[in-house]
Amino acid sequence: MLRGLLSPKWVGLFALVLVIVAACTLLGLWQLGVARDEGHKQAVAAASQLQRAPLQQVTRAHSAFEAEFSNRPVSVTGTYDDTRTILVVDRRLGDRAGSWVVTPLVTEGGTVAVLRGFVDGVPATAPATPTGVVTVEGSLGPTESPRPGAPLPAPQRRSVDLAALVNEWPGDLYNVLVLASSETSAAPASSGSGGAAATDTATASRAGGLTRVPPPDIDTPLNLRNAAYAVQWWVFGLFAIWMWWKMFRAEQQADAVPAAEREEIPA
Repeated sequence: MLRGLLSPKWVGLFALVLVIVAACTLLGLWQLGVARDEGHKQAVAAASQLQRAPLQQVTRAHSAFEAEFSNRPVSVTGTYDDTRTILVVDRRLGDRAGSWVVTPLVTEGGTVAVLRGFVDGVPATAPATPTGVVTVEGSLGPTESPRPGAPLPAPQRRSVDLAALVNEWPGDLYNVLVLASSETSAAPASSGSGGAAATDTATASRAGGLTRVPPPDIDTPLNLRNAAYAVQWWVFGLFAIWMWWKMFRAEQQADAVPAAEREEIPA
């Protein structure tokens, strides 16, 4: 059998099979990448088509974070507790290194963590929040697990860990993080405006040098059609190996069968 395997014929066929298997493997990986990209596009498109809803209609305080909450557009109204703002250090936004600014927003249904934006470095004090009743529009994301490291001076933190903040922030906590895209506060107008209410849209955020943090990538399922194509290519590669082995075994078995002796016919 070894002599047959090393014959030029079967070595050449085996090299051809290796080329076919390599091609099928690469084509399968390419289709798998397409499946991931298509799945991500579909999930992002589905999330973007959802209508923005008040946070209280999507979830409640202490409720678990569901997978379908990721990137869900929401709005929430309340007042910022500026004294409890935290700076989440060691964050990046593109090629910038800095910190997240996270402030609790106290609402009728409970307190929710709002990621107001990103600042370069670690400022000595957090940017001021809009005053009065504020309506925040943004998208939902999960909170974070603790990150190891030496203790940091207040108000710095290593993660948005609600298990640690539950004893520091007032009220019942929502188990979500709102990534703010806009903040609108109904602030009293100046004396020359007749006492009417004026709208101040995130002026404090711009003055404080905040940059909005985009929603994180969604963990998405594969696109089944392209995933099936990937499996088909890999099956083709295995089939090529099986056919090569079957052809080789068939030749070996044919060579092993002795020629039948010719029967002599009596005169």
